[in-house]
Order: sequence, then structure tokens, then C-alpha cells
Amino acid sequence: MRKVRTLLAAGGSCLIFLGIARAQELSDWKVDPIFKTHTIAAAADLSGPGQNVPGLPMTYDMSLFEWNWGGRQSTFNGSGITTNSNFPLAEGEAITTNTDMGVEVTAPSGLIAGIQGEAYGLAGNRTVGRVFGEELPWDNFDRAGGNLAPSRSNLDLDRGWLRYAGGPWSTQVTGGTLPAQTLPEFTRKTMNYLKLGSLVWRPPITNASFFEKRDRKLEEGRHPVRGGDLITDYEYASKKHIHLELFSGQTKPTPIADIDRLSWGGRMAADILTGNLGVTFIRADGDKPRAERQDQWALDASHPIVSWLSLYGALARSSYTRGSANFDGTAAVGGLAFKGPRKTEAKVQYQWLGENYDLIGTHKTEHYPTNFRGIQGETTVPVGKGAFRGTVYHLRQMETNTRTGDTLFGDSYFPALANSKPGTITTWRMEGETGPWHRTRLRGYLEQAHFRKDALADANDIDKRVINLAVGPSIALTPQFSIDVSLRHLIAAGRWQTMRFHHRQEIPEFGLTYARGKNLRASLIYHRYEFVDSNPASSGGNNYRGNQILAEVLWRF
Repeated sequence: MRKVRTLLAAGGSCLIFLGIARAQELSDWKVDPIFKTHTIAAAADLSGPGQNVPGLPMTYDMSLFEWNWGGRQSTFNGSGITTNSNFPLAEGEAITTNTDMGVEVTAPSGLIAGIQGEAYGLAGNRTVGRVFGEELPWDNFDRAGGNLAPSRSNLDLDRGWLRYAGGPWSTQVTGGTLPAQTLPEFTRKTMNYLKLGSLVWRPPITNASFFEKRDRKLEEGRHPVRGGDLITDYEYASKKHIHLELFSGQTKPTPIADIDRLSWGGRMAADILTGNLGVTFIRADGDKPRAERQDQWALDASHPIVSWLSLYGALARSSYTRGSANFDGTAAVGGLAFKGPRKTEAKVQYQWLGENYDLIGTHKTEHYPTNFRGIQGETTVPVGKGAFRGTVYHLRQMETNTRTGDTLFGDSYFPALANSKPGTITTWRMEGETGPWHRTRLRGYLEQAHFRKDALADANDIDKRVINLAVGPSIALTPQFSIDVSLRHLIAAGRWQTMRFHHRQEIPEFGLTYARGKNLRASLIYHRYEFVDSNPASSGGNNYRGNQILAEVLWRF
């Protein structure tokens, strides 16, 4: 894999330098410097008996839809609280910075070539820096005492690119590190009313906190991929296109798993009559105690029934091999998309994912859990200068006696219980923003996830609810200064087999931001954390409080 990575990087660099050399031969070429630096300082102080419970101090601030429906049901402490030690609210201080420097050359012919390097640094607590700091660079985790730990510094020739558009053709080539904003296009965008990055392939997560939420996003929370990406588009008739993308990229170990993985493939799509048809293929090779390989195929399409109603869908299949074992899995999605007046949109779909679909876990199991089938619906309604968005899921488990030893994850959410009734997940989310009224916008969301499963023995029943709420105004004091105030509230209650849940967390937030366009931003954010476990088994031993300050500066020219 390392040889493949080196060849990809070398090939991409050659293309870039050839493009720059070609541009320099032209008389009227333009050179633009690239500079962006982003620094985040974070400090947190915890108190109370719960600060000493391993894995307990969590942000509990992750959106159930954007992250994982309130926590994948895998790790519990003695009183039944779901924990996830990958994203802790750790005590300590850290400062992280990431600086991009490079040059972009534009030729009169329309050819654009660019190259840039990256410098990353981390000082202080590694966990604080990883979870609440700047995006980590590619190949950034070292082994320390048998555990993965982010490196404290990194200097790299980051990436380069070529772009050209002329006549019916447009082409873009990117080589080197592919961060979130330049990852393969089909993993980032909605195509045929589907996010193929959710259903087929996406890069692994490297960090996730409230930063990844849509209402306050400082960082993308995606692990960079090293490789190359080619996108080309040909307009073969008026407003009808043939679109092709090919990529190859390697991911390095992340906090989730110590796995080197090489993926390659692409997608081709064409406008046919009044609809669109796309074909995707992905191969993923992984290094584990036993080598693993997975091939994925997907066919996606959409067709307008009338001007305001379209039919869309996708069929996908995966073939997974590890050692002498081989498992095939299938997924299917079909739905209707509605476009109404004043940019009102809605869609409803039925999704079906078999137990053995995508066993490497490259798709977004939060949105498309394997071994589940059911309905998913979404709507967006403009309200003044804001918008209201709603989402609902009702999914039903298919196989109840999953064999986790044969898969990477096993069932996405429920444990294997032979002869039990299928479990259900019912989740809804309402979010929106209004205004501005007198320079004030109001943002908020409310969501709930309900996990339900009946077993033969009552002691193994599952009935758990997670409610997540956030609301608060954003006030523009001047065109540059703004204040953000919000309250986040999470409640988890119910039972998970022999575990009992009854805990809540409040997170008041105060933020002050100074921004001048997209080139300069400075923010100061304060959080107060209050976690209360009302389960009698804990006797208050899990309660904790926390104070956190985040300072961020972004500057580019």
C-alpha cells in the first residue's frame, strides 16, 4: 500500500508541475499566492465524582442524525450509561494550528494549476486537541503504549490540482491529500436525490464534536485521504451531461480503528431523456490480523414523473472477503422527491439493507444501518429568510440472531438475541432558523430516538429514548461582531437489557465572533457542562460539572 501511495503522490505532483510549467510559457498568466492559517485553543476543567469514571465525561452534544442517533449501543458503565471513549470531554488544555501555503497559476487558455503545503502543530493535551482542535493531517496517529495517539507536528507537501474548462469539456485533477472539501465529489454531494457517501463509501471519522453539527461547524470531522481524484464532465447535448469521476486513496489509522486501508473506484453518470442514471464501483482493501477486501457496486437513478415530482432509487451490492470467509450483502433504496413553491422540498423513501451489506463499514450506518428496513422522510420549508427542516425514520430490524464474529460491526445497533422479536428504531428531528428580526436570528432543533426490542426473557428487553434539544439566538451587534447564546439539553432514559438509564446533561453556550467576510474570523466560546445521573444505582457517583473555553482564529488571503 505504501508503494501505491508513493506512486499516486508522485504522479499527482508530476501533473501539477507540468501544468505550472505550461502556464509559465504563456505570456499573460496570473499567479495567486495561497495562505490560510487556522488556530484553535481549548481548555476544560472538570469537577465532581463523575470526572473519575472512565469514559463518562462526554459532550453528549452530538446530533442524533449528524452523528449516531444518541450513541451506538456498545459500551456501558456500571449504571447503564452509554459511553464512547473516542470523543471524551477531557480535562486539560491544548492549542492546535494548521497552516496552508502555496501558489495557484492561471493561464489565459483557462488552465489552472496549483500546489500547496501544510504545517500542523499540537501543544498540550492530545485528547483535547484531537476532539476540540484543528483538523488532524493525514497519517497523524502514532503508537504510544499500544494506543493510537495523534502526532504533535506535521509538515507535508499537501496537495496539488489542475482545472480546465473549455467548450463542452471541464476537467479537474487533484493529487495528494484529499480533505473534506476536496474528497471525491460523489461522497460529498447529493446525486439523484441520494447521498452516495452515506449509502456506499465515505472516509472514516477522525474527530467529532459539536463542531460537526450543522448549527456550528468549525471543522468537517472527516479523516483525510491520500491519493488522487479525477473529475471530468462532457455536455454532449444542450443541458445533457456525461459525468465521470475516478479516485484512489489510502486512509491511515484513526481513533476508531488501527487499520491501513486503500480504496479505489469511481462513478459514471449520464443524463438520459429526462432522467439520470449513475453507476458506482468501489474496491476497499484493509490490513487487519487477516487481510480483508470488499467490492461494492451501486446503480442509482432518478426520473421526473411530472415537473414537481420525481422518482429515484438505488441498488447496491457488496462482496466481502476475509481469509477464507466470503459474505455478500444487498441494499436497496426507492423514493419520491417533491419540489413545491418557494423552494419547498420533501422526499420519502423506503430503504432495505441486508445484514452482510458493507461489512468493512465504509457507508454511513447512522443514516443507513445494516440489517434494517423501513421508511425515511425529510422536508424543507422556507420561512421568511430562514427555513424549517424535518426528518423522520422508522426502521425495523430484520435478523435477530446476528453473528458478530463474522462481521466488522455485527448488527448496527441491537445485540444478537436468538428468537427475539425484531427491534425498531424510531427517530425524528425538527430544526430551523428564523429572522433576522432586528439583527437577531433564532436557531434550534429538537430530536428524539427510540430504541425498542422485546426478548423472550423480560430481563433482556430494550426500551430506551434519547432526546436532544438546542435553542438560542444569534445577535449581530455590528456587521462584524455577533453574539451567539444557546442552551443544549440531552435526556436519556429507559432500559437496555439489564442496564437502566436515567441521565441528563445541560450545556449553556455563549459565543462572541468577529468576522470580515470569509477571510478573517475570530471566535471566543464558553460552555458550562452539567451532567446528572438519576439512576439509583449510581448514587450520584457519576455526576460531574465542567467549564470549557474555546478560542479560534481563521485568516486567509
